[in-house]
Amino acid sequence: MSTYPQGYPNPYNWKMILISQALMILMSFVLSLYPQYFLPVYILYIIVILGITSVMTMRSNPILSERKYLSDISNSRTLFEEKKAGELVQKDEEYMKKMQEFAMASFKSFMYMIIYIIAIFVFYDEVLLKIVGSISGYERLLVYIIYFEALFLFNMFVYRRLVKFQAMEVMAPQSYKITEKGILSTDKSGIFLHSRHLVNAEIKENREKRYIEIHSQTSKLPYRIRLYTTEIDRLLEVLDRVKKLELKRQQSSST
Repeated sequence: MSTYPQGYPNPYNWKMILISQALMILMSFVLSLYPQYFLPVYILYIIVILGITSVMTMRSNPILSERKYLSDISNSRTLFEEKKAGELVQKDEEYMKKMQEFAMASFKSFMYMIIYIIAIFVFYDEVLLKIVGSISGYERLLVYIIYFEALFLFNMFVYRRLVKFQAMEVMAPQSYKITEKGILSTDKSGIFLHSRHLVNAEIKENREKRYIEIHSQTSKLPYRIRLYTTEIDRLLEVLDRVKKLELKRQQSSST
């Protein structure tokens, strides 16, 4: 089973493997002729990979594909608004602990990548350049292909063991509002959910910690939305109203 949340491209699916292999062969050919240009060639490789990954993410990530409905939600009439959810979030020790663990894991992954990139350049300057300097032609091309294939295999280990994709399972906005068309955070988190995904969503409540949690299967979001408030009953009532309004719209559009 993939360790990557739905909507985020796995860097080692078959499409990315084919693209990486083609780029590595191309880099090997270029560097076999101009070994002194390793830095710009490798930077260009990273830019191309990031560009392709971004395009794949734009096409498959449900968060990005749903953004076209943001204005629909924000321009609708507000039924409920919570401006002090952040105070309740701070009091939830369990959630804060998960956020700290997530931040620490992300920082460790970032540091692993910095050390890894430095090691690549040191090895190239101190070892590989000496090897390719003593050979030429197809032998040099073969050395570069072996080098990049070894890097590719090591990258798989790094991503799977050290730099696993980190994602919060639950997202809680510091402030938010409920409109007739859905949920919209009013902080910088960018969390939102259109009303059509609320109709069949699973909603759980925790009155002790003062929040409700929404898990929408139809939206395919990689996280559950948690809404903190001191007015649990009113929030549930408003969400139920939004569901009914959405059902009416769906019924009227189908007739």
